[in-house]
Amino acid sequence: MTTEPTSSATVRASGAGPLRASGAAVEVRGLVHRFETPDGTLTVLDGLDLSVAAGGYVALSGRSGAGKSTLLSVLGGLERPQRGQVDVGGHDLDALHGDEMAAFRRTTVGFVFQHFGLLGALTASENVELALTLAGARRDRRRERAAELLDAVGLTGRARHRPLALSGGELQRVAIARALANEPRLVLADEPTGNLDEDSTERVLDLLEAVTAARGCTLIVVTHNRAVAARAHVRHRLDGGILHPEVSA
Repeated sequence: MTTEPTSSATVRASGAGPLRASGAAVEVRGLVHRFETPDGTLTVLDGLDLSVAAGGYVALSGRSGAGKSTLLSVLGGLERPQRGQVDVGGHDLDALHGDEMAAFRRTTVGFVFQHFGLLGALTASENVELALTLAGARRDRRRERAAELLDAVGLTGRARHRPLALSGGELQRVAIARALANEPRLVLADEPTGNLDEDSTERVLDLLEAVTAARGCTLIVVTHNRAVAARAHVRHRLDGGILHPEVSA
């Protein structure tokens, strides 16, 4: 493993593709999501409401198993809303099916996960290119875009390295670059610093906030870390299947 650089990556917005004027507004009304368990029906989202303005930055916290990741999965089109209305950037997610839902995930949403989600056999550049491959981008465009994004997250010199040769902070920066590959309007980050030490956490959050703000992306972060949540403009706690606004002390 390499050591993490001592300074934060410089965000070069001018070299990272066209900037967006605004992100995707999120409107959720009466969202219900249940799971069947051996002990009966478990309701994790119980008439949940959420409004996020285009370009907003929201943190969601709550105990393990409260339904935070389920909510992100619904917002990102990985799971269908069982009941209620979910609108992301003007898309009614209940009305999207098959190829339409796949296109929504590719073009509107970028995901950043706690465990990075990178493929060990691919280089940093190839991991970023993979998102573009799935979107049907030409080979020359894939390489150009991956180079732009790795430059934006300060990893130009690590583009040909595979995940085993990268530190935790570097892995998450590659994951951020991949999440931005298709110019998403909404970035969903599920415990993005859960596997990082305190110093790497600060650097990764600085970067995530900077690159999403530069593009006007809406950013929703799920976290157990109160210090991470405190950085967001709006904070909610998920408890009992609904969201409770948190105010600064």
